[in-house]
Amino acid sequence: MRLIEKTKELLEKEKGNFRRNFLKLILAVPFWLILAALVLIGIGVGRAIYLTDTRPDQYVAEAWQNGSDTAFRHMTVYAGGIRPGGDTSPMVCAEGNKSIRLADITEMRKSLQGSSSTGTEAGNKNIAFREDRLRGWEDCYSSTVMAKLQAIDVRDGLEVETGSADTQLVAVGGNYRAFHTFRFLSGGFLPETPINTHHIVINDVLAWKFYRSYDVTGKTIIINGEMFTIIGVVEEKNTKVAELAGEQQNRAFIYFGTLESIFKKDDSENGDADGYSNIGNGYIDYAVQCYEAMLPELVNGVAVTDFKNALPNYSLSNPQYYVANNTGRFSVTRVFDTMFPLGETDRERLGYEFPYWEIAAQMTEERLFYDYVIVGFGIILLIVGLATIALKLRARKAVAPEELELVGEEDVIVEDEKPLLISRSKTATDSDDKPKLESLDKKMLESGEDKD
Repeated sequence: MRLIEKTKELLEKEKGNFRRNFLKLILAVPFWLILAALVLIGIGVGRAIYLTDTRPDQYVAEAWQNGSDTAFRHMTVYAGGIRPGGDTSPMVCAEGNKSIRLADITEMRKSLQGSSSTGTEAGNKNIAFREDRLRGWEDCYSSTVMAKLQAIDVRDGLEVETGSADTQLVAVGGNYRAFHTFRFLSGGFLPETPINTHHIVINDVLAWKFYRSYDVTGKTIIINGEMFTIIGVVEEKNTKVAELAGEQQNRAFIYFGTLESIFKKDDSENGDADGYSNIGNGYIDYAVQCYEAMLPELVNGVAVTDFKNALPNYSLSNPQYYVANNTGRFSVTRVFDTMFPLGETDRERLGYEFPYWEIAAQMTEERLFYDYVIVGFGIILLIVGLATIALKLRARKAVAPEELELVGEEDVIVEDEKPLLISRSKTATDSDDKPKLESLDKKMLESGEDKD
């Protein structure tokens, strides 16, 4: 019997301990909420900072306005075209006013220069249009195409081929370097004003594949029989987004004007393709795939309007092109505006061939959206945790001091903002109160005898 009683007592004791520990855990919920909130906020913010830091090409407006009293805005337009020979054929202008020609660039520059020249000369930057040169703002244009490159090196006085590889060529014009930041492993980039149109810049992937070295300036590259001299090697970004966007593939940069000399023979063989724009005399009308401009913005939003107005055949009802407002595109409001309504942005981007840097920017937007959601959820948890603590403190203050003497702090919980005492009060059965009860019984007996 004693064993059974002791077992029951032990079980009752353990039950009471479990109950107290469970209540303590419940009372500690605000702490866990706040801890979880801080972890989520830290993860979301940390990832967001990392993602945005890997895309400096989306923050060139901030760098450009350094030292100026006027803000600048980075705008980009992506146009359509066709490739008569597939990926190994440069994009040429298509019928239907969906392409941007080199001739359009001149007219766009005049329109943008007229808009930019009105105002206060862009702060400390001088704006004028002299000798067909831009002042106070910048622009560039580009197009991509796949080609086979052959590397030539001189060994023992003889020219030998050290390798060949399928490579993405980026044909550029204007001040491309101002919009795309590079880290150079050797040499530099193509000057805005060509010194030699047959200069070429390759990336680190291609340099190592061909020469097992990055110090390769002065060496020769052959593209479709045309010889080019390497003047620089750029380092590609080594991130997961960059890898998925194709930034780490073989790549080389040439002048836009050399497309004709490299691909004229190939394109003439495809000259009868439907929808192909040929302006005569055997000249191929190559399309500008991407046009970028850095515009002074004296009034918020005016640069966006000026840029769209300068585009040929552009209208809000039938835009013909995809326009990207790069400045501030990674902000919380802009990212959510891009993601919602669901599918709307994807439909707008459908049918365009984006270069690798825009693909990487779009992938960064998607990842930032999830990071911002994580941060938002963490902020909600933080608010809930702080509110719970505030209610708990309020409930404790509402309990009378004499009640706090009888009830331990750990035995008070909050339910509907009222203190609920869950510990059992000290009763006459407690061992500490037995002497008091015996004394009380004696006094009652004595008083009864006196009455008799």
